[in-house]
Amino acid sequence: MFPSRSCAALAAVATSLVVAPLAHGATLSVDDDGVDCPAAPYSSIQAAVDAASPGDTIAVCPGTYVEGTGQVATNAVTIAKSLTLKGAGADLVTIRPAGDGQIAEGGTPDLRNGIGDIVVVRGTPSAPITVHVSGVTIDGAGVAAEAGLVFLDAQGSVVRSRVTNVVTSEAADASTRPGGYRSAMPGVGIAQLTAATTAPGGATPRPLLIDHTRVDRYNRIGVLIDGATETTDGPLTPTGVVNQLTMRGSQVVGRTLCVNYRADGNCASVNLLTTGPLFGQDGIRVTAGSTAAVSSSLISQNLVNGSGAPTRNSTANNANLAKGAGLRFVGAGSSSVRRSNVVDNAYGVINVTTDQTTPNTATPVDATDNWWGLRYNSAANPGPAISPTTNPPVPENPVNGAPVPDGGATTSNAVDVVPFRSGPQGDPTTGEWPLMIAPLAAADLAPGVSLSSVPSPTVGYWPGGPLTLRANPSDDFGVRRVVFFEGAEVVGEAVRPPYEVTLRMPADHCAPRTFSAVVEDSRGQTAAATLDVLGRCEPDAVEPGPGAPGPGEPGPVADAPSAAGPAPTVRLVNPPSRLRPRGTTLTFDPQAAAGVARIDVFLGTRLVCSVASEPWTCDLRLTGADVGAQTLRVVVTDHAGATGETATPVTVARFAPRGLALTRSSRPAGRGRVRTTFSGAVRLPEGVTAAQGCARASVTLVVRRGGRAVDNTQLRLDRRCRFTRSLTLPRSSRPFTVTATFGGTAVLAPISTTRRFS
Repeated sequence: MFPSRSCAALAAVATSLVVAPLAHGATLSVDDDGVDCPAAPYSSIQAAVDAASPGDTIAVCPGTYVEGTGQVATNAVTIAKSLTLKGAGADLVTIRPAGDGQIAEGGTPDLRNGIGDIVVVRGTPSAPITVHVSGVTIDGAGVAAEAGLVFLDAQGSVVRSRVTNVVTSEAADASTRPGGYRSAMPGVGIAQLTAATTAPGGATPRPLLIDHTRVDRYNRIGVLIDGATETTDGPLTPTGVVNQLTMRGSQVVGRTLCVNYRADGNCASVNLLTTGPLFGQDGIRVTAGSTAAVSSSLISQNLVNGSGAPTRNSTANNANLAKGAGLRFVGAGSSSVRRSNVVDNAYGVINVTTDQTTPNTATPVDATDNWWGLRYNSAANPGPAISPTTNPPVPENPVNGAPVPDGGATTSNAVDVVPFRSGPQGDPTTGEWPLMIAPLAAADLAPGVSLSSVPSPTVGYWPGGPLTLRANPSDDFGVRRVVFFEGAEVVGEAVRPPYEVTLRMPADHCAPRTFSAVVEDSRGQTAAATLDVLGRCEPDAVEPGPGAPGPGEPGPVADAPSAAGPAPTVRLVNPPSRLRPRGTTLTFDPQAAAGVARIDVFLGTRLVCSVASEPWTCDLRLTGADVGAQTLRVVVTDHAGATGETATPVTVARFAPRGLALTRSSRPAGRGRVRTTFSGAVRLPEGVTAAQGCARASVTLVVRRGGRAVDNTQLRLDRRCRFTRSLTLPRSSRPFTVTATFGGTAVLAPISTTRRFS
């Protein structure tokens, strides 16, 4: 093999890229409308950030958070302390800048001052901070911004999130609009950089993890990992600050050939734009000593457009082909791109020195074991071209450098590509890597709860007196409510602290009683706690203190009767730990001296079965509301009215969709064009409503024609779980290959389908 890879060096890089967790602190909940997490003390992310201490966690409940003032030269959210920003999921939490104009600076934008961005994590050169972001969508929403998410003298992670629309238009004339495609606005998706001009003494590498995250609809660069003092087209000056990217399971998708942003998908000019400013996109750009380790990711659609754009299948403007690249390394340190799909870019990988021209043969990029697409009309797959002097007919992801032998193949002395995936595109073993759709759903832990009482359970209640039940719930995002039960009967509910309910106990009964508190989190997951409370049955018992019965109220009862015999019990035979949507039969073993009157089964707070005779079984029928961590409570009631119960934690698995429909329709659009519409829908399984399964969910649609991607976009599902995408294309006999991938939600499992349309 070509000896460009150093296993020791790569291992050292990988080891250094571990992002340390923050020290445990407090959790501050945020809820935009007070519905999902009623007790959340903040309705704004910025307000929670301002109130937080270093090391705290900001837990963001589902909602759309419009942040900032919307004024020029402001940020939507500014974070200047180490903390964790944890959203409920990229499909559930959206952060947008206020207004509909511009938050970017006027004049010449400067990414290094931390102004004019949607979310900024801002430390100092001598005191970098650590911030972890997960489970959110950062959406420019038509507001001109310099970047979506900036780590300025900072490190941390971006996990299961999406950064999108950091460009206000992608139309042919967008360069004339503030923040539009090919404008002077950087429009970077995610950036990690420094304000330093020289590295502070004792500076250590700053790791940034991007994991199962999608970055799309950006202007100049999708992900920038920068170690320079400037961003120019000329030579770069290293600062000595080393930023280190680890990216896995993610997608960086530039402007596709058939995107007319926020419009009608008009792709009449299916070839590249040939008028207006000459402009190239970079998917990932790593500069001046910084490094990147990219794996299991998609880097696509980073092209060159405008006046002077390379003419396909010719030598015309070939020098400009290198202005766009899937990944560009400029004076970067030891870096790698592995097990990824690098497809449909002007250049696949460029590795040059800080002069931005000379191939960096001293530090070659390890770009082995990737899928590079297929050579146009080639029966074999010889891998990416090396510094071609003739532009490919379609984007084919060449690499720079000079060809050198590598075993029985040829690689580049700047970008090692051998071995590579050389099989047919649809072959999961040798062709395109079968990658997961990003972002994935966020992890949401089960809630917890404890239960106490006043008087205490061992002291017991006085007949006719009060009993206060106090729950202490907890959750990683927020508590929606606590429901109190006595046996199968709901006796109270609380949505805000203090989570308690006060009961007036019967005056003629002093037997032990069993109470439960069931907590429900913002996602509908539950947990339960049970408390057995004694009754004070001694003769002449008198309730002390302010809880004593008032005038006219019944007082304590001497020799109050207790329940006849022991309390009933119930056992769940072979208790399950996981419930599958197709249904489960539960079997119970009740014991009651007074005879069993009925058995009630609760999944969380929902009554799912009530059985009044043998056999003591329940055919459980699940719904979309049940998915996740739940508590299965079984309550037995005897003929004397006494109750007993048992509870076990269970996990309800996600439902599998019944299918993913995908159809195509076409109609003439004039001038040799055809308007083609791709439509589809997620087919819901029994027990799942559209609101449960498809709310805020997306489908990723990839349209290929003649082996070339002409569209790669994430589409929101409508209220009926449908999606539609229309493209206007020149008439052609080449077939479409269309892949629709539903990434799943908290309720529905992922599903994908691919169809070929002639």
